[in-house]
Amino acid sequence: MNILKTTLALLLLLLHSNNNYSQAPYGSAGQQTAVYLNSSNGIPFGYYEYLPQNFTPTSGTSYPVLIFYHGIGEKGNGTTELYKVLANGTPKQIQQGMHFPAIVISPQKGSGWFSGADFLTLYNYLLLNYPIDTNRVYITGLSAGGGGVWQALNSHHDKIAAAVPICGAGSISNPALFLQNTNIWIHHNFGDTTVQKTQSINNANRIANNSETVMDVYPYGANNTAATTDFTMQFDTNTQTWTGNSGVAEPIDRLCFTLYKANGHNAWSTTYNNPSVYDWMFSKTLNIALSNPTFENHNMTVYPNPTKDIIRFSKNIISEAINIYDISGKKISSGFSIQANTIDISSFENGIYFLKLKNQTFKIVKN
Repeated sequence: MNILKTTLALLLLLLHSNNNYSQAPYGSAGQQTAVYLNSSNGIPFGYYEYLPQNFTPTSGTSYPVLIFYHGIGEKGNGTTELYKVLANGTPKQIQQGMHFPAIVISPQKGSGWFSGADFLTLYNYLLLNYPIDTNRVYITGLSAGGGGVWQALNSHHDKIAAAVPICGAGSISNPALFLQNTNIWIHHNFGDTTVQKTQSINNANRIANNSETVMDVYPYGANNTAATTDFTMQFDTNTQTWTGNSGVAEPIDRLCFTLYKANGHNAWSTTYNNPSVYDWMFSKTLNIALSNPTFENHNMTVYPNPTKDIIRFSKNIISEAINIYDISGKKISSGFSIQANTIDISSFENGIYFLKLKNQTFKIVKN
């Protein structure tokens, strides 16, 4: 009898364990749920998942997603140390009862540093497992996590609707004119001695890439000390010039840098406690030519979708050609030949693509 009880207990434990790693999403609407690192089940990072209060997985609705990157002090193994991610920023606010109109994903990295490749890995995982709106993907992070935001922007800005790097410990390409089309609101403390403000200043200048520096419009105090107030520098992409405003002002154009007069490293509490920051982020969408494609039925389907290599068409279109676009709207293949009602996209990077055939558009996922 004891053996039978032990066996049943083990079976129940196994079933419970498997339920914990069932297909995402894992929690319930309005809740934050720990999802532990499990590479065998395709979970690339341990992370906290928050689902908005109106989340309904079977509704067919796509939801915006906010990715939060932690600082170096919250690094960990994605399992027993995942709780550290709750120490600061957005996941802490959720834990304290705050709600957001987006799926919030807060991953943990063992080294504490998120690369551009890490962003793409997580992005593709979310794409395959959550009903996300790919035109409304947002990213924010603090300190080392702010550096991760810069790395994501440097490599995959075409997937990011808006970004908020806070005292980010990282550099981007010099120059980085390509980021003038991305919504970025930088935050830093003037007297930060852990991550010098020059990190943010240099990145802002690399994006603007002109003879001016962002600090030309900053109202220094005596002997180049901090201004008497927080100050926001705005970059005009039309005139290619910097202007300044006293206080904390959200971006008028796309690039904006708020420099707090405070000392110390913690610029994130002030930033995340400002509702305007989240409101600004969630108001942005990607400027994509194919953001609202017309999906015509005509009894035509493409399958399998997602796919690793071959796409098949349900109707005979051997004599026709197809154009393929990436998620940014860039045409990556013109007049793609169709052989035996199939096309081979095995050479493509993982991600979302749009296949345009005459007056039909098909959205496919390559994984």
